[in-house]
Amino acid sequence: MDLNMHLPTLLVTSVMVNILIGGMLWAIYHLRQREQCFLLWALACLTFVMGTGLAVARELAEVPGAMVFTAHLVLGLSPLLLLAGIHALAGLPVAGTRRSARILYGASLLYLLGLAVGTGWDPIIARFLTALFSALVFSLAIYRLGSLERKPRLPSRILQTLFAVHGILMMTQVLIIALSVSGGSDLDLPGLLKLILINHLLLVNATAMALPLLVFTRTEQNLLALAERDDLTQLFNRRTFYREGERALEKAREEGSLLTVLMIDLDHFKQINDRHGHAVGDEVLGIVASLMTAELRDEDIIGRVGGEEFAAVLRNNNREAVEAVTGRLLNSIVEGGRNINDLPLHLSASIGGVTLAPDLGSFKDIMVAADKALYQAKRNGRNRAEFVPASASSEL
Repeated sequence: MDLNMHLPTLLVTSVMVNILIGGMLWAIYHLRQREQCFLLWALACLTFVMGTGLAVARELAEVPGAMVFTAHLVLGLSPLLLLAGIHALAGLPVAGTRRSARILYGASLLYLLGLAVGTGWDPIIARFLTALFSALVFSLAIYRLGSLERKPRLPSRILQTLFAVHGILMMTQVLIIALSVSGGSDLDLPGLLKLILINHLLLVNATAMALPLLVFTRTEQNLLALAERDDLTQLFNRRTFYREGERALEKAREEGSLLTVLMIDLDHFKQINDRHGHAVGDEVLGIVASLMTAELRDEDIIGRVGGEEFAAVLRNNNREAVEAVTGRLLNSIVEGGRNINDLPLHLSASIGGVTLAPDLGSFKDIMVAADKALYQAKRNGRNRAEFVPASASSEL
């Protein structure tokens, strides 16, 4: 392959792609309430374009060491801004957590000192240091993307893969330069570095195009959360709970497993609102939602289906296990709601439940039966759980 024939075209293409993507991210930054991640990613594209221009000028003519230093400083800044944008997306400071900030500050200082000293000695050292610094930054970016709790995971996985390949490529460049400088190998250094540069440019283009994908999926998930989640408790809203409950019932029928539906209602909640105000009532609902999330399993379905009414679908649990879970939940609500904001609320709840084989009744019928069991718990003194008898369940 004639590298000299393809490299100029690829350089121009990479510059144009980064200008377009950077401009788009800049526009999104101004349109989306000036979210910092978009600005940082736009600047990452801009610094790549600037660094590429300086690097090309260095190759075309003899340039002073200061330009070599500036070119690599700007090229090293591009992945740093990319990582800073990921930190901003994760709701972290630009430098990340305290530990990652210490790593970045230390590595950046060593990088600057190395460029200042090494560029005057041999320009190839600047390429060595830039590749090493970039590999470190890409490693931190992979780690940070892995810690993002976002679904779907595909955009993050794509970026992690690109960063991993990029990091490996940069470390390959480090190794090749080290072997060449040490004189321990007869490698064709210019040819290998051009080949690495071609792959580097391809990866840069792919990364620039993947960043909007991460943004768009985040926006989609935010809109989905607004449609599916109760704003106050972040649990499923009534419509979504019924939809997920029907799916769970259908799956239980296919597997022949048990299914339990619980209705949970806070006792005397209206009195809390009347005496202490709706702000306290809202905080109580949020606390109860957190307690339910903590007590139930990740695979269980939890929703807020009314003002102070919650519901849950528990899969693959027998009656004894469900009674143990409801007992813990009732105790947790009593303990967690004993005193809220220095107010002695003495919170409690009543629970109605149905545990049955899934081939009996529709999900709506099961919810009606659980609601009847809930009111039985209210009549029997509150702060307790009542279950529909097996005979009643079979009538559904």
